[in-house]
Amino acid sequence: MRPLGQLGDLDIDFAGTDRPRLVTALLARFGERGEPSYWWSRPVGERIAALLRLVALTEGRDELSLSARCTVPECVELFEFTLPLHRLAEPDGDDGPVTATLESGALVSLRRPTGEDLQRWRDARPASRAQAIEWMLDALVVAGECTAGDEPVVTAALTEGDPLVDFTVACRCPACGIAIDVAIDLEELALRRLSAQQRALLQQVHRMASHYGWTEAEVLAVPPSRRARYLALIEDDQ
Repeated sequence: MRPLGQLGDLDIDFAGTDRPRLVTALLARFGERGEPSYWWSRPVGERIAALLRLVALTEGRDELSLSARCTVPECVELFEFTLPLHRLAEPDGDDGPVTATLESGALVSLRRPTGEDLQRWRDARPASRAQAIEWMLDALVVAGECTAGDEPVVTAALTEGDPLVDFTVACRCPACGIAIDVAIDLEELALRRLSAQQRALLQQVHRMASHYGWTEAEVLAVPPSRRARYLALIEDDQ
């Protein structure tokens, strides 16, 4: 995997709403496996882990500092916590089926959803939440039977088997001491940070091209560490 930073990376459109297609395009561009078909077929958690590796490599960091607000009305303290990128970005290597025990005691096996599933469900545009659940269960159940009423049990089993998909961080408010579960959309977080890196890269190109008259390709041919020194010199001149 390589970091975001080459000339063609400035053309990536982060503004679109088709997240499954954007994630697949990014992983095919930056990952070791460059075939979109490979990334379409991978479990969603594996795709998220790869996105986090790309963020870590592009930003050159092992952890992210985030903030959350206490949910207690009498407190609402804003506090910070860190996400260990190096741990979250490690693929678990398990893409086998997930087993759920229904309230009836029956067992059901489900496969983990893939990028293809996300795209198919998005394009199908279900008319209701109930229809969406029906379609998802029809697609994911590989052994046994379950109904929409089994959704909570099935969801819990899929979350435990693929935790990056429905991710929460257990925190404690430093002001009131209340335990809080902070939900984080890791895919959205990764895309937002990569988009910010692209904007920062465009700003660097703009400043150096305006100051030195260099082309985009010439600016990006300068290694990032030396580019930062040039930008500091430009700042000193102002």
